[in-house]
Amino acid sequence: MAAAGYCSRGGRGSSPAPFSGQFIRRISFSSRGLGDHLGACVSALQACASLREVSKGVAIHACAVVRGWLGESPFVVTSLINFYSKCGRPGDALAVFRRAAGASNVFQWNAAIAGMAANGLPREALSLYREMEAAGLAPDKFTFPCAIMACADLYREGCCSLSLVELRSLHCRLTKMALQSDVFVSSALVNAYMKVDSMEYAARVFEGLPDRDVVLWNSMVNGLAQGSRLEDALRFFQRMAAEGVAPSKFTITGVVSVFSAMGDLRGGGGMHGLVEKSGHGADVAVCNSLIDLYGKCGAVEEAGRIFGAVPEKDLLSWNSMITALVQSGDHGGALRLFDRMRRGPGEPSPDAVTASAVLPACAHTAALMRGREVHGSLVVGGLRRRGDIFLDNAVMDMYAKCGSLGDARSLFERMPSRDVASWNIIIGGYAAHGRGPEALRFFSRMCREAAAPSPDEVTFVGVLSACSHGGLVAEGRELLRRMGTEFGVPPAVEHYACAVDMLGRAGLLAEAHELAASVPTGPSPVVWRAYLAACRLHGATDRAAAAGGGLLEMEPEHCGSYVLLSNAYGSAGRHGEVSAIRSAMRGRCVRKTPGCSWIELGAEVHAFVIGDRSHEASDSIYALLEALAGRLLECGYLPDAHPPGE
Repeated sequence: MAAAGYCSRGGRGSSPAPFSGQFIRRISFSSRGLGDHLGACVSALQACASLREVSKGVAIHACAVVRGWLGESPFVVTSLINFYSKCGRPGDALAVFRRAAGASNVFQWNAAIAGMAANGLPREALSLYREMEAAGLAPDKFTFPCAIMACADLYREGCCSLSLVELRSLHCRLTKMALQSDVFVSSALVNAYMKVDSMEYAARVFEGLPDRDVVLWNSMVNGLAQGSRLEDALRFFQRMAAEGVAPSKFTITGVVSVFSAMGDLRGGGGMHGLVEKSGHGADVAVCNSLIDLYGKCGAVEEAGRIFGAVPEKDLLSWNSMITALVQSGDHGGALRLFDRMRRGPGEPSPDAVTASAVLPACAHTAALMRGREVHGSLVVGGLRRRGDIFLDNAVMDMYAKCGSLGDARSLFERMPSRDVASWNIIIGGYAAHGRGPEALRFFSRMCREAAAPSPDEVTFVGVLSACSHGGLVAEGRELLRRMGTEFGVPPAVEHYACAVDMLGRAGLLAEAHELAASVPTGPSPVVWRAYLAACRLHGATDRAAAAGGGLLEMEPEHCGSYVLLSNAYGSAGRHGEVSAIRSAMRGRCVRKTPGCSWIELGAEVHAFVIGDRSHEASDSIYALLEALAGRLLECGYLPDAHPPGE
């Protein structure tokens, strides 16, 4: 029976007994310690399985072999199989199963099948199931959910047709055995059909059941939600409520995830009200789903309020809140929360998901030392699995954006495999730091290597930016020409903006204007802003005025156009036009987004916004800044005209 709860993955199966570490420590692994009681051996193995105490479980296994208990009791064998499976050692579990004399006990087969399925070995699990039937043993209601789960996992491995054939075969077999009406089995069947994208069969099983409890409703609602059929998931939830089935916490988390994916703050708020009424407000899983909802919908303050009210935060609580802060642009807040997590007594240790959430915050604030710490914790803690491209890309992106191109390249070269994002990060990193020739060499290597992916739109943004910042005009022209014909990536607005910027930086304003006016999709504010910036750079005030006028008509609410045009007038000494620009901004209630700078000192990142004096050392900082400005004026420096709003 122990195997039945194991294969359920947190669903309907029974929870492990609440064995304590103290219970484990009291066990002596000598024959005198366990005595002649098989029950003590089984209980000790169950405790070791629950607490993942591998070495102690192995010692109990040795004692059981010495005492001859493996031949005496099938329950000892079953407990050993379950122990090794839960500890992530399916090979040892299978070895124990194979050595069991006869292995005629259905519980042993269930434990072995469950162990293979739960350790990501669906082929082995299904092979054991077929072997069990060939041996003349009838599967029971605990066998089928594990075999059904293996079919769904086989589908995720890409064996779509095979998994569906196996699943239908299992469905026919359990129907003949009159087990389809068992809620435990039917729930697993509905889930599996959902995962193999057979909604018709899932609905047929669901609708054919005379009694449907909350677990079955959850299977439909959550299965549809996980399959991105969000509207269908909500319709089933409404049917569930209409039939008087009270939602469980699993229902609530599933429906909240639907509103999160839809970005529906109003619907999510309604679910929050249901949470409070149903008494699930203290459940950490429900709170985590609400934190995720409010974070994705931009209501970070509400997410923070729920996070602060969670009495015992788990790892997902911290990860959800850190992610919410990063998504809202509060990178400093994300780093501060990460520090609280690391230093708080009794708080969970960060994992790879935490690192993936924190690294973008390090990248955006140029917190190189903090990023190195996160990278180091991944390596030392064994959290960085070899071949985890997503995490490697996050680390590499952090190094590239922080200017540590050597570290970014070192990590790039060590990656066993790379996707298109890996190449885009390294090309974009060199481009952003004015290292155009190196960026182009990486692009040539990407096109040359057989294992490298094909360049995409982002790749060409990086390459054209490299040409722009490196003054590589001829190379940039050629790349823009070849994009659609040779690479199958037709130039988009972003690519034309990069090309116009490249020509403008090189002083080729006439050519830049011609290209900006010939964008196939029509006039684009992004492209014309690049041209306006070039005009301002080269003091072409009349060209800037003509481009700026058109820009203000296209995007009258965008502050960047006003700032660029004002700077162009200011550089030419046309202060009347500067005043007119400022008046136009005030008349349209357009405000310039204040500039922000970060500096990393020790373990802290300090953020400074223009005109902000909230920093505790602001008086001394501004006093030193004024002294430096005065010294610069003494040396003959004349500052540019301030843009409006500063």
